[in-house]
Amino acid sequence: MSLQKLVLYNYKFCPFAARAVLALAETKHPYENVEIDLSVPRPDWYLKDINPYGQVPALKVNDKDIILESLFVAEYIADLHPESGLLPTDALQRAQTRYLIHHWGTHVQPAFGNAAFTLDPAGAQQRHQAFIDQLEKIDHLLRSVHKTSQPGLNGDGPFFLGSQFTFADLALASFLTRVPLVEVYQKDIGEGFVFPKENPKLKRFLEWSDAVVKRETVVKSLPSTEELIPIYKKWLK
Repeated sequence: MSLQKLVLYNYKFCPFAARAVLALAETKHPYENVEIDLSVPRPDWYLKDINPYGQVPALKVNDKDIILESLFVAEYIADLHPESGLLPTDALQRAQTRYLIHHWGTHVQPAFGNAAFTLDPAGAQQRHQAFIDQLEKIDHLLRSVHKTSQPGLNGDGPFFLGSQFTFADLALASFLTRVPLVEVYQKDIGEGFVFPKENPKLKRFLEWSDAVVKRETVVKSLPSTEELIPIYKKWLK
């Protein structure tokens, strides 16, 4: 069976587009990368022919079909390569994968944004603590993952489902690489912010985060924290 021809419309610094980039890296599927700069208005051809909303990622398949939204794009790529093991076959683990991603986007990411980018010293300590509180809840979710007898998916870590890197890790990797931005931007705000690495309620989270951000595909495919620092300065308020 011939490989699908894939064209990825991507922006290097978009954490959502990074999901597609990582899926392609993990599966080693060849593709053409077309960079769409989100810091300027989108080209007319992109809005007309690819994505009328102007977002990335978008994936063109075999020069005709278009897939939009980062999770759908990444899942499609993973589905093309079941041998990658990115998508768990256990029903409970699939549900937990979806929930972890949903929980991060609904609860952790807003807390991260408030903690990292708000420069008003008033309420800084409360914003910082609210972010840590959300990470403690992620830690709890990581500890309660369903265990299976399938190798690499016994729930013992360091990744979400065990020793195997899977879709939940892929989907949240780019957000984990941005966690240090809180400390970078908030070091002189209010009482400052130092990540509480000795907090026992974050032990499993830190194990997971460390394993994900040091994954070879993550290191090679995504921008480093140092590259992100100047990019996100425009978000400071």
